[in-house]
Parts: sequence; structure tokens; C-alpha cells
Amino acid sequence: MHGVFINSIGKFLPGNPITNDQMEDYLGKVNGRPSKVRHRILKSNGIQQRYYALDQQQQTTYSNSQMAAIAVRDAIASANLEPGAIDLLATATSWSDLLVPGFGSMVHGELSELLPIEITSNQGVCCAGVAALKYAASQVKLGEKRAAIAVASELPSRLFKHTHFEAEASVKAGKPLSFDTEFLRWMLSDGAGAFLIQSHPNTSGISLKIEWIELISHANAYPVCMYAGTENETTQKSWMDYPSYLQAAAAGAINLRQNIRLLDNVIKLGVEGWLKLIERGRVQPDEIDWLLCHYSSHIFRGQIVELLEKANCMIPEEKWFTNLYTRGNTGCASIYLMLEELFHSGKLQPGQKIFCFVPESGRFTTAYMMLTVVGQKAEGTGEAREAEEAGEAEEAREAEDNNIRRNQDSGVTQVLTTNNQQLATTSPTPHTPYPIPEEPVSAYLLRQLALIWLEFEREIRSVPIVRKLHRGEFTVDDYKAMLRNLRPQVVEGARWIARAASNMTDFRLRSTFIGHAQDEHRDYQMLERNYVSVGGVLEEIVNAEKNIGSEALSAFIFHQASRENPVDLLGSMFIIEGLGNNLAAKWAEQIKETLGLKDEQVSFLGYHGANDEAHLGKLNELINAEWMTQEIADRILKTARVTARLYRLQLEEIR
Repeated sequence: MHGVFINSIGKFLPGNPITNDQMEDYLGKVNGRPSKVRHRILKSNGIQQRYYALDQQQQTTYSNSQMAAIAVRDAIASANLEPGAIDLLATATSWSDLLVPGFGSMVHGELSELLPIEITSNQGVCCAGVAALKYAASQVKLGEKRAAIAVASELPSRLFKHTHFEAEASVKAGKPLSFDTEFLRWMLSDGAGAFLIQSHPNTSGISLKIEWIELISHANAYPVCMYAGTENETTQKSWMDYPSYLQAAAAGAINLRQNIRLLDNVIKLGVEGWLKLIERGRVQPDEIDWLLCHYSSHIFRGQIVELLEKANCMIPEEKWFTNLYTRGNTGCASIYLMLEELFHSGKLQPGQKIFCFVPESGRFTTAYMMLTVVGQKAEGTGEAREAEEAGEAEEAREAEDNNIRRNQDSGVTQVLTTNNQQLATTSPTPHTPYPIPEEPVSAYLLRQLALIWLEFEREIRSVPIVRKLHRGEFTVDDYKAMLRNLRPQVVEGARWIARAASNMTDFRLRSTFIGHAQDEHRDYQMLERNYVSVGGVLEEIVNAEKNIGSEALSAFIFHQASRENPVDLLGSMFIIEGLGNNLAAKWAEQIKETLGLKDEQVSFLGYHGANDEAHLGKLNELINAEWMTQEIADRILKTARVTARLYRLQLEEIR
């Protein structure tokens, strides 16, 4: 296996930067009216300028494949490499210029200076660029290719021309476009980036060694979030199934859309994968020097920070690098353009670690990448650079060897092999166990609990009753069944907490548990009122039998509560209160909207969304207590896992 290095990065940003006030001059006003949601969306995403391959007459100035080709040429020129040396072209985009042939063929067609070579086309959304890079890097690593290009390019602006939306708007009799339809008009922009990948590092300046790349799809568990080709993500009737293309356009089936109600899940899945990488030792937050996180909107940055802080895995924000605000959201080209700007900034130092995190909303894919900076700073005037300038290539290689030996003393162990100029480092390969550093017990416990919660929340989406709610198929009978099956657990909540308190020998823990029981003991009455308000009979819910999951959950928790010092029940409280705080309020809103109910008819779920936040705050204080040991932490985690599984079983058994 060879080492793999990004030795040059090229870019192309079409035209001049376009400010927020200029956007409608380029995209146009739908039916001559300014957008009513533009300011709201732009305030949320924080983008100040972007680039369009579009003029003010809505004419395309560059094709997508042309932009990609220009970025490729920029990368090759920066490396002072002959185009004929390239033997692989891996391309990526969300929307090619043509339906057929593939994007790779179109880009290769623009690059007449290249030889006949292998090409690939990766079509997707934000992770497509990483997929192209992974293929190119894998081929170089295997020794199949010597010099590969990975290029990602996006040209969404022409999708957002006002004329494309007027057919849909006319069908809707002058009504404004839906928020999902118009949302992406003010989010996306154009641009292209390209990487030159080789099996050896640059002889001068810096290179980025690719340590590993991971891509994970959750499409099997989640619905479509960002899409084009259908007017409705639920039915997914293809635009090709309409009697004519005109009718498909009028229905809005060709417009690019985003289901913004699902976007929070993109971040949660991404952070869940991030925590798993930490668990495996592949990411050690303290060792990261630069974090390049592709978030499509500034508002998501805060959500990522919040989740990482809860898991005690936060990478300080001064180590974050983004150019979202000045270059816009360029989809799968975003991570290329971020790395391009950082690569040429003069800020990178040999030995630094760069962690890249790319969540994709298309149908929930996440990509992660670890890079190490190797070589010397490009602006240095060391022996290697002086020898090169004198045209003494052999001396330059010897001087580079000397620089590498000096780097060994600074903690970066590097070996330059003369046969293939491969630079190897002591960084573990994906096949080597990664060392996990020692850490405080509370930090370990917080991260593990966060991981358990994120997995629990993801798995709950596949439960039939919850899936019906998310699909808009939820009925009044479903709501009554949910309340009927939740009541036993709610009634018994205060009881098991009180029993646990009576078995606590620590006074502070006993007091905390008793206070918690007092808060919970009348919640079931609110639930009963909600049941009656939607046509249920009180006796029916009071006398309802527990389902199998409720029986198992109750038996387990009461068993734990009956043991001496059942501090592990903090794990149960974390799951149950977490569901109330993170999911109950959202379910209340969805149920209210789907069934046309009033606030007082969903008050039980709505109340827990706010009230359980205070309970979680108290739990966090206990998790960080001085008496927390590794043994206690492991007990809490096991109880949390069991509670999560049994709670899910309780929901699965709702009929």
C-alpha cells in the first residue's frame, strides 16, 4: 500500500461575488414580486456573498463541466505537472449539465489536454465530492494509479431562475411558493474545487496526507430530505411518470426542494458518527488542530456545538475553519473550497491534524476525513527551496531529507523512501487499533450517554407508530393508542423514583430523587385529560393493560430501584427525561398539526418538552459529581442502554 497525498488544490469561482441585496437581480423575482422569505433565510444562514455562473439576464456564463475543468487546470498548473501525467479523473456533482452521459465524461470532454484515462461520475449531494476523493485516493493507495484528480463542482443557480418557478406558481393561482420550494433559492451557490492526489508528497512546501475517509448512509432508516424529480417526498412520483414534461414542471416536480423539518436529524446523525469515531480512537479531539465542518447554514453550527458540548467532545471554536460566509454553500464542492483556502493561507504547519466533517441532507449521508499536514511551510526559505531555485534537483531532494529528519525531533516521524518518494508517518492505519487516551470519568460518561441517546433517537424513527407520525399518516386512534400505552409508565414513574430514593444511603441523592418523584406524580392526570378530549373514555385508559414492552420496562426499573444505592437509575432517567425534553414537544406539534387539535389536547407531550429540560440539568450535575467512579459510570450506562431498548419495545407494541 502506498501513502496518499493531496499535493495541489485548484478552484474556480465564477464571476464577481454577489451580495445578499443583489441575489434577486440574478435569480429574478417570481411573477415580478420580491420574495417574502428571502431576508429570513439569509439571516439564518449567515451567508454574506456567493458566486453565480449566471448573469443578470439569467443566462448561464459557464457550464458545470466547464467550471470543473477550470478547477482541474488550476490544480495541475499549481503543481507544475504535465496534464499527460494524470491517469484518473474522479468527478462529483449534484446536478450535471446533461442527464446522459455521466458528469465525468463531460468534464473529460472539456479537458482536451488530458490523455485517454479512467473516469468516474459520483452524483449525490454534499458527500459526492468526498466519495470521488475516496475513490481516487484508494486507486493511488493500491498502486493502480500514479496521479489522480478528484473534482467537485456545483451550478445550482440556474435551477433557481424565476422562470422555473412561475409555472408552479401559476398553477397555485398566485399563491406564494411553499417555504420548502423557495428555501434552497437563498441557500446554494456555484463553484468548483479539484485535488491532485499522488503517492508521494511535494518535494517542497506542504502536502496533506490522507489518513482515512469514511462515508456512512442512513437512507435505509430516513426519508428523502433534499430532492428534485418529484413534487412530494412521500409519494415520490417521478417527474418521468407525468403525461408530459410540461405537466411535471407545472406540478413543481422538477424543482429542487428541501424538507426543512428533517434537517435537525442530519446534524444529530453526523455527531453520532463523530462520537463513534472517538470511541474507536480514530478521532481524538485534543489532537485536532483544524476542524473543517460543512454546515449549510450558520444556525446549524450552534446545534453542532451544543451536541458536542453535551458529550464533552467539543473542539474549541478557534480551531474551526469555514468560508461559508464569503463563498456560500457550494454543496459537494464546499469541502474542496474550504481546504483550498486553508491550504494556501500560510496557516498550516507540518504535523497538524485536519478533521473534516461533511453531513449531507439528501437522504442522510455523512462523510468524515482525517488529514495530516506534511512537508514544510511553502513560504519558508530552507535548504530545499534554495536548491530548487538554483535548479539543482538532486540537492533539493537531499535538503528535503534533512528537513524531514529535523521534523522527527519535533514529534513527526517521517520516512522518505527513495524508490517511490513515499512519505510514511507513524499515524495508525485503519487496520491498526487506535489508542484511546485516558480521560476523566465524567467526560467518558457524558460522551457515552450522548452516543446512547443519539442511537436511541435514530432507532425510534423506525418504530411504526412514530413512522406514521413523521409521514403524516397519524390518526386520532393512533394518538389514543399512544396515550393509552404510555399511561402505565407515567403512573409508575413517581413510584419507582420514590422506591429508589428510599434505598439511597447518600442523603443528597435521596433528596434529589424525592424531589423528582414529587414533580412526576400527577403527570398521568394531564395525559388522561388529553385522552378524553379526543373522544376517549376515561375508564378505558385507566383499565388498559400494559403492553409487553411496558411490562418489561416496569419490571426492569422496579428491580433496579429495589437494590441498595440504585444510582444506576440515572441512566433510566436520562433516557426517559431525554425523550420528554427532545422528542415530546416535537411530537405534540406534529400531532396537533396533523389532527387539527388544540394546545390543551396535546398538553401532556408539550409540557414535558419544557419541564424535562430542568430535570436533565439536575442529572448533568450528578454525572459531574466528585463521587462518580468508573464502576458507577459503567452501571449507569448499562441501565441507560437497557432502558432505551425496552422503551423502544414499549413503543413498538403500540397497536
